[in-house]
Amino acid sequence: MDPYYELAYALESKSICMFVGTGFSMHLSDLKAPSWLSLLQKCAKKIEGGDELIEQLFPDNKPVMPLEECASIIQVRMKSEGKCLHTEIAKIIRKLKLGKNSDKVKNFVEKFPDLKFITTNYDELIEKGLLEDKESTTYSIGYPVNRQPKGVQIYHVHGSVKHPKKMVVTADDYFRFINRPDYFSKKIQTLIEENTTVIIGYSLGDINFRAILNNQRSNRIHDINRQNLFLLSRGEVDQNVKDYYDRSYGLRVIDNTEIDDFISEILGKHNKIKDRVAKSRNLLMPVLEGTKKFTDTYLKKSDSFFEIVATLSSNGILISHPDVMKFLKDVLKRKDNFTSENGAWNQYVHLAKWLVHLGSIMDIKETPLEEVYLSAVSTSFGNMSKKQILGRSWHAFTAWKTSWYSLTYDNRQMIIEYFKDNYISDDGEEVISQ
Repeated sequence: MDPYYELAYALESKSICMFVGTGFSMHLSDLKAPSWLSLLQKCAKKIEGGDELIEQLFPDNKPVMPLEECASIIQVRMKSEGKCLHTEIAKIIRKLKLGKNSDKVKNFVEKFPDLKFITTNYDELIEKGLLEDKESTTYSIGYPVNRQPKGVQIYHVHGSVKHPKKMVVTADDYFRFINRPDYFSKKIQTLIEENTTVIIGYSLGDINFRAILNNQRSNRIHDINRQNLFLLSRGEVDQNVKDYYDRSYGLRVIDNTEIDDFISEILGKHNKIKDRVAKSRNLLMPVLEGTKKFTDTYLKKSDSFFEIVATLSSNGILISHPDVMKFLKDVLKRKDNFTSENGAWNQYVHLAKWLVHLGSIMDIKETPLEEVYLSAVSTSFGNMSKKQILGRSWHAFTAWKTSWYSLTYDNRQMIIEYFKDNYISDDGEEVISQ
């Protein structure tokens, strides 16, 4: 199951947050927004001997040290000439304007005024560009907190061009920012915890990106759960890298996807599910409280499990909570049993997709779900076939084959270990040995 189901639910539930970096501003400005490296190079050119300094700090356009340390060196040189690095950066950034590539994002932001943005960018392309005269509330480090926010909320983690001296630019700025957590930094962490957060416009090696993930890991070291944190990547991300971010941070990667295509996918899914969001919540809560139970008719539907998971996520309920896992054990057992009924052809592929989805959003080993999950996997593998054989599902095989790497690394290893001691068909072996 693709992640857009959950993202669409979060969008309709007003619990989605976009954490955007330089790549986002580049997209909005038709690539006119400078990278952090090129921004420092432009500033260095404004001082005497700038070209020589650039060659020393960035030979072959590769920094000889972390960029914030390069910024500190440039700052010292600028001060000696009576100039300010922060001010010069602000002058460059203020010139940025929306480009033609911004139309899709602009329409999206205008349509959903309850969006939240966290950004390490200094520019005001969101509040003054995408939103123009629409209502928005901007927060910036070191300044008073607006207690009556209106419209889209934008949090400038590293400051903005509105207040250049407060921008986090040099190594000293970063150290102060990291070592002196205040209300603002804690608020950012709370936003990430309480919302489904999509990280856009960062490279996997970006220092800001790594800092975000490190904070996330520290806060949830005992609960690595994949329900609320996504990374959007334009290019393909190696499976080994995906596994690393999965195991270390509970991060789910959506790769090979441009920003406009990402928005189109969310909108397409949102149009299909928006009328079901409130109904799903009203249906789920009594079940979680133990006062009601899902009907067989509902659980026999293909999308019911995805609705359940998306509703949990959009309401901030972790699927790894003991009460939730107890309820999910019952759901999986019942779905497993449906496959043994007459005319259960559709249930074969449903079960496969459900197991793949569950295996992609939490680590199941050593939880109350492990035994039930592995039993259902065994059932599913037994009901599938690579060839079109009577009584076996080719669609179930396809679901497992194409989505095997959607499962977390630990879940894949758990299934592989399970089948070392249990029978597995040739088709099942093909799936797990990819």
